[in-house]
Amino acid sequence: MTQKRADFSRENRVARARGAETRYNPPMLRLALACMALSAVVLAAASQPSQSRSVPQGAGGMVKDATVLGFKLHYIEAGSGAPVVLLHGLGGDGSRWAPNIDSLSRDFHVFALDQIGFGQSDKPLANYHTGMLSEFLVGFVKSVGLSKASLVGNSMGAGVALYTAVHYPDVVDRLVLADGGGYRAASDAPRSVSAPTAADLHRRQIANSVTRDETREYFRIMFHDKSLVTDKMVEDNLILRLHSAFTISKIQESGEKGLGSLSEEEVRGVKAPTLIVWGKYDELANPAGADRLERAISGSKKILIDNSGHLPQLERSDDFNRVVREFLKGASPRASQ
Repeated sequence: MTQKRADFSRENRVARARGAETRYNPPMLRLALACMALSAVVLAAASQPSQSRSVPQGAGGMVKDATVLGFKLHYIEAGSGAPVVLLHGLGGDGSRWAPNIDSLSRDFHVFALDQIGFGQSDKPLANYHTGMLSEFLVGFVKSVGLSKASLVGNSMGAGVALYTAVHYPDVVDRLVLADGGGYRAASDAPRSVSAPTAADLHRRQIANSVTRDETREYFRIMFHDKSLVTDKMVEDNLILRLHSAFTISKIQESGEKGLGSLSEEEVRGVKAPTLIVWGKYDELANPAGADRLERAISGSKKILIDNSGHLPQLERSDDFNRVVREFLKGASPRASQ
C-alpha cells in the first residue's frame, strides 16, 4: 500500500467555505463540499503526479492505494475503532461520502473505497457485475489487514454489500443498505425477451450520461431537492462518469442478464445485523424496495430519511450519519424528524 497525507491549506479551506456560505445553508454546504470533491479527485488524477493527490475538503484522513489481483484500488482512510467500509453507487467514487467520513470517523475506522472500475481505482476491461465488485471488496478488506468490517453501501454499493453478506458472511460485521440491494423472488417471472421500450432505453442512456443535459436529467431524478442540481455539480459528475463509462455500460449489461443477482432464499439467509436506510422520496429506487428487504432479512430495521431522494447521505447527511452511527454502535436508530 502507498499513502499520501491530505494537504489543504488554511487559506484554501477558508476561501472555499466563505464562497459556499454565500449560497448554501448548512445542509447544502455539505452537499457542495461533496460535489467539489468529485471534481477535485478526478482532475487531480489527470493533471497531478500521484504524490500530490489530496483528500477532498470535508473528508479528513489519508488517501491510499491497495493492490488486489494486481489492480490498484484507491481509497480514503480516516479515524480509528471498528472498521467500516463505505461503498458508492454506479458512476460515483469514494468522494461521494465526503459529508459522512468526518462524522463517522469520530467513532469508527472508516474506509471510503473507489470500487474497481471507478474513480481513481484501476479499470480493467472486464465483464463487470456485482459478484466481481464483491470479490475485489473482499480482497481489499484483506489487503488492508482486516478480518471483517461493517459495510455501508448506497445504490449499487448496497447491492455489492448485500452480495458480500450472502457469499462472504465471515467478512461482514454489520450491514447498512441505503437505497439499494435487492433480490429476485422465487415467483418472479422469466425476463421478457421483448425489445426494451423507448423509455427503457432513455433511462439506460442517462444513467450512463455523456452530455451535460443527460447528466442534469439523471441527477434531477436522484435528488429530491432539484435546486441542488447546479451547473457545477452537473459538470463535476459528468467528468466523473465519463471516466467510468465502460464500467457503467458493462454493469448495465450484466444487470439485464441477471449476472451477480441474488435469490430471495439467499437474502433470507443473511445473518449480519442489517439497517435499511432509504430516501423517502427516492424516484430512482422505489422505497417499497426497503419494505421488501426488511421482510426478507430477519431482524433488520428500516429507516426512511425525510426530504431526501436516492442519495440521503448527501441530501440529509446529519440524519444519515446519526442513524448509521447509532446502528453501528449497536443501538436502535431513531427515525429522522
